Amino acid sequence: MTRSGVRAVRAVVGVAMLLAVGAALRYPGGTPLDPASHGYSLTHNFLSDLGMTVAYNGQANLLGAALFAVSLLALVAAFGITSAGILRQYLAARASRGWAIAAALHCPLAAVAFAAVAVTPENRVMAVHVDPTRLAWRLFAGAALLGTVASIRRDQSLRSRTAAWCILAGALMLYVVYLNVGSDVTSSNGLRAQVLAQKGITVIAVTMLLWLGAYRPAANEVPVTAVTA
Repeated sequence: MTRSGVRAVRAVVGVAMLLAVGAALRYPGGTPLDPASHGYSLTHNFLSDLGMTVAYNGQANLLGAALFAVSLLALVAAFGITSAGILRQYLAARASRGWAIAAALHCPLAAVAFAAVAVTPENRVMAVHVDPTRLAWRLFAGAALLGTVASIRRDQSLRSRTAAWCILAGALMLYVVYLNVGSDVTSSNGLRAQVLAQKGITVIAVTMLLWLGAYRPAANEVPVTAVTA
């Protein structure tokens, strides 16, 4: 990605974070296990709870839901721009092109799935909301895994970039598995574990994508398989 592109993506992510904070501050209260609680709980409310038009405590949350939807859509836009910029480098090299094409096919599908999460409040259409959520993380993990292979094929002398891909792909795959076999959200400890896992993977994913998008090889580093067609 160009330096201006990197700055633009960082600005979009920064705005998305501010909107998410605003949505959290506006959230009236209630968790899946305690509707009577006040405000947003970092340990017992999922991020998607911010998108509820009516919170668990029964109070309206239209402004907070709107802030959350715009925040998530902004992150989706940043994800699309960043992934396109990253994968363009691998598309230019014969050794990694096939893997990059496969990853590039996953990314827009993941973006659409995450966008669907933003516009389907869980209090209105929980089943519709949950399915795109699981699909989005699976597609994201698949794209990261394919990007990792592309990096291994092209970046044999750029070990730090390949390591970042491995961290991203490994974390996403572990989270996808945890979504299916992890803690039961019907208990307080189980809900806390799931909520913290969701927030943790979000931080890891955003951080790794920003790093990969901004990465520039040092002067003495040259991708050994960067042979263009």
